[in-house]
Amino acid sequence: MSMDQLNKIKEILENHVGKENQISSGDIGPQIGIQEDATHVQVRNLIREAIEKLRIPIGGSSRGYYLIKDEAELKQYTDSIDKRMEKMKKRKEIIEQAFDEYY
Repeated sequence: MSMDQLNKIKEILENHVGKENQISSGDIGPQIGIQEDATHVQVRNLIREAIEKLRIPIGGSSRGYYLIKDEAELKQYTDSIDKRMEKMKKRKEIIEQAFDEYY
């Protein structure tokens, strides 16, 4: 992944501060030279990489990505991550139990 693309993502998100100003991965892609299918896997991976390498506080939802603007928004976003993690843990446990019961 190119540092130019990561820096461009940073520039784009600096114009999308706050959850109310989200931009979709489908809109980010063409701005950084990526045309892809509806899953936008490359853009999503680049956004994760930008968070890690450039240390950018990027939040996201099913509607898009944004630069987290304050501590309240950070808390809201991290709480949503915690809830998703709990749901995934529960699903994992259910699948493991179902596997044991099935076999």
